[in-house]
Amino acid sequence: MDFALIGFGVSNRSVLRFIIEKKLGNVFISEKNALSDSDKKFFIENGVEFEEYGNTKKVLDAKLIIYSPSVRPDDPIVKDAVDEGRAIGEIEFAWRYVLDGSRIVAITGSNGKTTTVSLIDHILKTAHIDHFTGGNIGTAASDRRNENISILEISSFQLMGTKNFLPDIGAVLNISPNHLDWHLNLKEYVDAKMKLSGSKNFIYNSDSNLIPKVHGIKVSKSNGDVLVDEKGFKIGQTYFSIEGSKLFGIHNIYNAAFAAFTSKLLGIPDEKIIEGLKTFSPLEHRQEIFAVLDGITYVNDSKSTTSESTLKALDDFKGSIVIICGRPKEKDYSTLADGLRKKSKAVIIMGEIAPFIEPLIQDVKYSKVTSMKEAVFAAQKEAKIGDVVLLSPAATSFDMFKDYQDRGKTFKRIVLDGNINA
Repeated sequence: MDFALIGFGVSNRSVLRFIIEKKLGNVFISEKNALSDSDKKFFIENGVEFEEYGNTKKVLDAKLIIYSPSVRPDDPIVKDAVDEGRAIGEIEFAWRYVLDGSRIVAITGSNGKTTTVSLIDHILKTAHIDHFTGGNIGTAASDRRNENISILEISSFQLMGTKNFLPDIGAVLNISPNHLDWHLNLKEYVDAKMKLSGSKNFIYNSDSNLIPKVHGIKVSKSNGDVLVDEKGFKIGQTYFSIEGSKLFGIHNIYNAAFAAFTSKLLGIPDEKIIEGLKTFSPLEHRQEIFAVLDGITYVNDSKSTTSESTLKALDDFKGSIVIICGRPKEKDYSTLADGLRKKSKAVIIMGEIAPFIEPLIQDVKYSKVTSMKEAVFAAQKEAKIGDVVLLSPAATSFDMFKDYQDRGKTFKRIVLDGNINA
């Protein structure tokens, strides 16, 4: 057979569509879980072989194997094929087959990827530049067709599956310990991110301690090619102010600086970049101020799934009553606990992270609850006029919710209508 796809999620669905559309060869699908009846019907109609409820060695009969981002390259089912160069991730497949003829921008980082990619996308739309936006943001890179520019959000999982991927512009926004429940160690995580340092134009945050000092374009508060301050950033002789925009917090100034410099490399004039910065609306679930009720401000920061991102939210909303919840993916929460001690008014904890955090915050005012509804009510009981209730979980959502969007929407529903169950 020509191709085998391990896993049939978002990315490999796009790979299959492309292979069928371009008639590249025959395909075998291997899914460890159940396949839907509609998927199986589609396979049969298009002559696609498949298996479900497990991955067998039949995948090794393929000339090229494309594995899901959830599969590690050292997984026994693909390790030998990876070593032989016969097994790759979807981003590498897109690089080889789909992205030819497109200027490729690849953005990674522990925090801010989606905001930065969305901001570049908005600036290009403001300038009426045809482009494709995809990758980890929800639309797979293999869905690109004829666009001359491709803006991609790339995760460490996806970068682990690349071999020769070489974007025209690569950026690492920041690095903090993340996904250590999947990566073997911090070094592997950093090395995956730093694969983008080989890009034709490489941009990185030199203020981020875990990013190695390499050759590239530096974004920094002190010694950068792009200079950041509390109100904006300077590129060359042009100062870009974010005052009057909806971008809030120093982290978003960094995101805007990366987006603006990337846009300049793509040929977008300064006036369109400034217009895009002023008209951009921050995304839902990212420090989203969605309600002020009885003098209390409610902020949905459900996308914050790391200690670092939660600590940044606490910098922007000092003295908050903060809800910490979810499934932990870090090994050490002492830095988060110290930040909660110094920057929060009170802490609400729930979910699988609770036993990891509770021993560390015995000297902090905190409550332990079992549902989002209880968490909101506990926060409201604590809050006074002028206070902020901040959902910034510092962990994934998968213990209690489908994803971070589901978690954020649940939080918002309960705040706006306390009668809705969670």
